Amino acid sequence: MTNPMFAPSGQIREVSGFEEFRVDGDMLFARAIGATTLEDVKRMFAINQGLYERYGYALVLIDGARASTTTPDARKYQSDLLRKRIFPSHTAIFGGGVLVRTTISLMMRATELLTGTKIPVDMVADEQTARTVLAAARERFAIQGIAKQPLDSIKQIK
Repeated sequence: MTNPMFAPSGQIREVSGFEEFRVDGDMLFARAIGATTLEDVKRMFAINQGLYERYGYALVLIDGARASTTTPDARKYQSDLLRKRIFPSHTAIFGGGVLVRTTISLMMRATELLTGTKIPVDMVADEQTARTVLAAARERFAIQGIAKQPLDSIKQIK
């Protein structure tokens, strides 16, 4: 299911999901556009699983400047996975508008109420702040003994 948006000519075009997924060392960078679909969420979780297997955790950096909502089936799937608390992770989202921030806040709060576990997600204004948040999470995972590789062997994008 996608989010139809009107093109300047008045024709409907489909805008959905993520424009870009890129793995930089222990971090997944994703650039969201339009509505996040079930396929987008499945792809993101598969990439994060790979990061977890390699590093012992997953860091996620999302550019939400052009994001909108998450489809109901994607929200349900994501909520079900987050309830299981599959692996240590931290997500930082920058550039999201009020709708994006509100949707994420409500979903994270609902997951916390259902599971008793707070999912670490920070919503910040800019990319540099988001990267700083994730660098601190990386260090915390190393101190906690969660990281499978020493920090100096991990390609860190700053």
